[in-house]
This record gives sequence, C-alpha cells and structure tokens, in this order.
Amino acid sequence: MATKLPGHYEFGLSDIQEARAKTLHEEAVVIDLLSQRAGANIFAHYPPALQAELQSLIDRSDGVYGKYFAAYNWPYELALAGKSDLIFDWYRQAGLSVITHTVPVGPQPMGTMEPSRYLDHQRMRLVTTAAEMRQAKADGVLASYANYQPLGSIPNDLNMINDAYAQGLRSLMLTYNSMTTVGAGCTERVDAGLSRHGLSVVQRCNELGIIVDTSHCGPMTTLDACRFSKAPVTANHSSACSVYNHARGKTDECLRAIADTGGLIGVLAVPAYLTDADMPTIDHMLDHIEYIADLIGWQHVAIGTDWPLQAPIELQQPIFAPDNKDTAFRPEDRLDVTVNLAGFDDCRDMPNITRGLVSRGWADDAIKGVLGENALRVFEAVCG
Repeated sequence: MATKLPGHYEFGLSDIQEARAKTLHEEAVVIDLLSQRAGANIFAHYPPALQAELQSLIDRSDGVYGKYFAAYNWPYELALAGKSDLIFDWYRQAGLSVITHTVPVGPQPMGTMEPSRYLDHQRMRLVTTAAEMRQAKADGVLASYANYQPLGSIPNDLNMINDAYAQGLRSLMLTYNSMTTVGAGCTERVDAGLSRHGLSVVQRCNELGIIVDTSHCGPMTTLDACRFSKAPVTANHSSACSVYNHARGKTDECLRAIADTGGLIGVLAVPAYLTDADMPTIDHMLDHIEYIADLIGWQHVAIGTDWPLQAPIELQQPIFAPDNKDTAFRPEDRLDVTVNLAGFDDCRDMPNITRGLVSRGWADDAIKGVLGENALRVFEAVCG
C-alpha cells in the first residue's frame, strides 16, 4: 500500500537502494512529455482565504471550459502575484526538470490555455531544444516546452503550423480521439490512416522541426505517421495494448514502428488505460514501462504522465464525461477523473517512478534514459 507521504510508495527498498534512487532522480533531467501540472490535490493545500478567492474566480468564469481553465491557470496567477509559490514548490518536490504547456495551431476553440506570460516567471522558462532543457536543469529553473493536442482538425492552412512553431510549438499530435481531416483517432468507429492533408501535416512538421506525435491516433494513422515521417515519431502519453488492451494504448506493431523511426513512447499514469484492477497502483504503470522496454529497448521509453489533471474534480467531470462529443471518450474507455494510481496521486510522486525502477533491478543508464535522456535524444534529433 502507498504511504501518505508523497514520493514514498512502499517498494521494499533497502537504505542503499533508497539512496541510489534519490541520487539518480536528483541527477537526471526528468521530463514529463505530457504534464498535467501538479494534479487536483494541490487546491486543498492552499490556505482558506486563497481557496475562497479561487471559488470566486470560478463563479465569475463562463462555461464549463472557462471555469476549468480558470482553475487550471490559477496556481500560476498566484505565483505571478507573489501570493503563493506552492505550484513551484511541488515541482521541486517532484524533481521535475521539464513540463509542458499548450500552443494551439490556429484559434483555440474552447477555454483559455495557459498563456505564455507564465513562462516569464523567474522559476519557469520556455525551451525549444534539448540544449535549452539541459541548461535549465543546470540553472535550477523549471523548463516547459509547447505541445498541442487538437480536439478538432488541424487547419488546412499549413502556415498556421508555422505560426505555432514561431510561438514555441515543438510537438504536434495528429489527431485526438475522433476522425478528422488529418486521420482517425483511437476511439473512432473505423481505423483509417492518414489523409492527404495528414501527410502534408507530417511533411510540414518535418520541415520545421516539430515532433510528430501519435498518442491519440488510431493504429493505421500511427503506422502511416511512422511510414511517412522523415524524423522520429512519438506517442508521448500512451501505453502497451499487450499489457492491457485499451484504445489509448499502442499495439506491438505500432510500438515497433515508432521505435524504428528512432522515436519513443511516453508511458502515462491514467489508471483506466493501464489496468482494470479495482485498486490500480504505480506498479501497473511500471509494468507497461518494462514491457515496452523489453519489446523495443529502454532507449525508446519515456514518461508522459497525462494524469492527474490540475483542476478541481467537479470541474473535470463534465469535460471528460462519455457524452462530451468534444473529447469523444466512450463509456467503454472507463475514464474516471476521480481515480489515481496509488503511488502516483500528484506530481510529487514522480520520484516513485525512479524508486520503482530501482526496485525492479534497472541499471542507472536505463533509468536516466526513461526519466529524460531518451526524450532529449529525440528533441535533439528533431528540434535541435
């Protein structure tokens, strides 16, 4: 069972192993390829007066998405206003070096994503290359790179991708769950590959130096991306279907295809995608990491937690409900925002990944590879 202290899930490590895991985690460039920030737990840790301020902000915000993103951005607003640095304190406890923010391709249709002004904070820095990520680690500053998960289709005007690149976009997922003009998502009724427009999107990403991501893509779309991309392809928040068969996972064929491009798979921490166990734990996440490493090599495995989400649970539920056509999750996908992995309840549990790999006998270079070095290799190959 997990203890209440973050980052101390019970793996039965000896004192020597604990010391080794601590050193590894502190030395590593720890990259979360799809960070949902701190997680919902953080809101309960603010003093009552600030919680009341948040509730007032939510009450004044319009619509489901407006309320969600108001809460999502609020911890950064507090930091900018000098009221609380709790969000950055949690990142420090997590040992995180690099997280993510969103830069859309074209207009953002719903809500207001985290604006770039948060990246001007003295403890957070925009990065676009592997070298900049390493420098931020050396400087003791949290780095953030821009990715985009389009709920709708990527616009036909490919110059909008250029515009997003100029704003820092360095990873673009081709589809979300549904069928778009690019290709088919993973929960779509049919499994189609990339369209002509989709091929053009891949080509433009290759030309600019944007990582082509396939996390929510259907199998044929994933395979087409690997077939036609001239640069490494990723699934930066996914899992292995052979461990647990879920639409959001990748088949062995897709895992091999991604590795053959020189790319990687970021393993996520979403319980429903990892197991159907009544009490999901971080060991289920580690099972997927180990399976993928055994299948295609640890050099092609990374971390992309995608969970838990940084907003109060009651604001998350309507967005990720099965009847929300925007996100196209189905009842059979079993997505439940109230459930976290025991041992990964918020970002402060990131050290449990390192501790878990130590408990399973992984070598230092392989652990550091999964924590960040593999992702740095891909960023260097694609983005510089």
